[in-house]
Amino acid sequence: MEESERLNEIEKRRDIAFNVALGKLLETNGKLETIMQTGEAFGRGLFSDYIKKNTDNWTIKKWFDTTIENIFEPLGNKFEPLKISNNEIQSALSTCPLQQKTNEPHVASLFTYSYIRGMLLSTFPQGEVIMEKTPLGDEKQKTQFIFKTNASAKDRFE
Repeated sequence: MEESERLNEIEKRRDIAFNVALGKLLETNGKLETIMQTGEAFGRGLFSDYIKKNTDNWTIKKWFDTTIENIFEPLGNKFEPLKISNNEIQSALSTCPLQQKTNEPHVASLFTYSYIRGMLLSTFPQGEVIMEKTPLGDEKQKTQFIFKTNASAKDRFE
C-alpha cells in the first residue's frame, strides 16, 4: 500500500471512529465513558493493524518512536519529547488535526487521549497515559502526555 493510501485509510478510520463516538455520546446523554471506550478500541485496532506486534522487545522509547512514525505523524499529530527515561516519556502534543477540524474540540481531545491510551495498553497492559494542559515557554498552551509502562494506582486515577 502506498504511503498516501495508508494515510487516507488511517484518517478515514479515525474520522469514522470519532463520529461513532460522538453518536454514542449523544445517545447516552453525554456519558463520557462512551468516548473513552470507543477511542481505546480504535487505538487497539490501529496498533494491531499498523504496527508489528513484538511485545517481547518493546521499550517505552521504541513504542513511542514506532507509534510516532506509523500512526501519529500520518495523522498529522506532532509530539515533542520533553523527558525520556526507561519507563516513562513526557511529551507535548503541539498539533492535533482532529481538534482543529471538528466543532467538538473537547470531545476530540478526550477521543485522542483514549486512542493513545488504547495503543499504549496494547503493549504495556500495566501502563497508563496521563494528560494535562501545560504552558510551555512563550508558546500557546499545549497538551502534555506522560506515557508510563508501569502505572501506580494514583496514575490510573488521574
